[in-house]
Amino acid sequence: MIRREHVLDALACLTVSTLCFSQARSEILLRADHDFYNRIRLGAPTLLALMVSLLAVAAVGFVSVQVTRRVPRLGWLRLGAVAAAASLLISLNFVRITHETLGEWIDAVGRPGLLTFVVLVLAASVAWPRPSLRVMRRFLLIVSPLAVLTLLHITWMFLEITAGPAWRDLSGEPLKQGAPSLRRVVWLVFDELDHRIAFEKRPSDLELPELDRLKRESLYADAARPPAGSTELSMPALITGRPVVAVAPGSPNDLDLTFADGKPASWSSFPNVFSRARALGYDTAVIGWQLPYPRVLGDALGAAAFRPSVVYEQARGASFTEAIWNQWDGLVPPMHVRRLLAQRVAELRDLAIRTASDGRFGLVLLHLPIPRTPGIYERATGRLTTRNFAAADQAYLDNLALADRVIGDLRRRLDRTRLDDRTWIVVSSVRGTPVPFLVRPPEGGRTVHVDAPFNTLATHDLVLGILRGSINDASEAANWLARWPVAPPKSYTREGRPIY
Repeated sequence: MIRREHVLDALACLTVSTLCFSQARSEILLRADHDFYNRIRLGAPTLLALMVSLLAVAAVGFVSVQVTRRVPRLGWLRLGAVAAAASLLISLNFVRITHETLGEWIDAVGRPGLLTFVVLVLAASVAWPRPSLRVMRRFLLIVSPLAVLTLLHITWMFLEITAGPAWRDLSGEPLKQGAPSLRRVVWLVFDELDHRIAFEKRPSDLELPELDRLKRESLYADAARPPAGSTELSMPALITGRPVVAVAPGSPNDLDLTFADGKPASWSSFPNVFSRARALGYDTAVIGWQLPYPRVLGDALGAAAFRPSVVYEQARGASFTEAIWNQWDGLVPPMHVRRLLAQRVAELRDLAIRTASDGRFGLVLLHLPIPRTPGIYERATGRLTTRNFAAADQAYLDNLALADRVIGDLRRRLDRTRLDDRTWIVVSSVRGTPVPFLVRPPEGGRTVHVDAPFNTLATHDLVLGILRGSINDASEAANWLARWPVAPPKSYTREGRPIY
């Protein structure tokens, strides 16, 4: 016969389990963005993995509680109370990490205050184990509706996913006819590549030979500003050539844009640099990060691929095994995030270099998440790593060295495929103040410096000018920028929105 005590214990343990998997629960069940930012669609393997994860941890907890109840010795009871208190504190910390607003409230107490609270809870569980266990169970039972609703929500989602909106995941349709000329552009956009750190205030122990070489052979600007202060605003702006001040996912396949003049448009239907390049007869390709370029822009692309930001896809998997591994690995957030980022950067790097060195494409956009932190690169060994726990500023420098290596690998591949003598390389960044802006013509040549402030939004028209043949070298590119400057934003809001 099932006793009431056992039911309450099971409910309390299920609550602890639900709190521990707060990040997975939030990502899988509480997203309001139509899965726009995800590459793996929410499916039965992920939902089943979450349910198994919740029940498995709850079962372990339940068995531990029953063992503790049957041990008469006070020492073992104290140990059980300390274990229960530690489990509760850890689960609450997962809630703090997952929910940003709640985390800000808790962090306002300060590290000393939080440490004091933890010590008091653990000390109370040692001094008064039975009362502490009763208080903890009472608290968990108060929160238990969250656990019950989570299981019901998972069950409901099994039914809902079969009737969800269809994803339009296009791989691109290559153009049938040949390009009108041999000209081609590889447009390389890094995330958070800062001009001052890369060139002006670089630490003496950081070597960036490929960036230095590229700068010597290019037009370079030291006062370029991006069109916005966030990736999801800057990239649509760069691709459409229009300043974007707000975005919102309208479906899994599209992003609703609001331009600086207040006019709205869907990203997929608005003319962009790829549709215009295709109208000129050049095939196009995108390898990118965070935004689902294949689903949104597939009609204007001959090839496309993307990898989601680690903010959005930490708990999903194409199979049950992959999903449950990601969910349990997520219980160690620092390692999990680094593993996912390193894995996705490695995949993007290979795809990017392979696509950029494919002569079929006249315009290739490569959007990569480096050198943003956390650190995933070891300068000493030249390898990707999941164990770079250096401070943010040092981790940034390590990832900056990785960005430099990507440029070198790209140029060597272009040289081996004999495309270097007809490929323009444009390098910029999606956010930062200022950002690097390098434009290298196929023949290279001397450095051409542009010191006037301008908006990298101009890259849209500059790339098309190169493909049309109206810009033939770095000097002509500099003259073009002088004649057609695009005013940079006056500043950016905390959310990255530009203020013009």
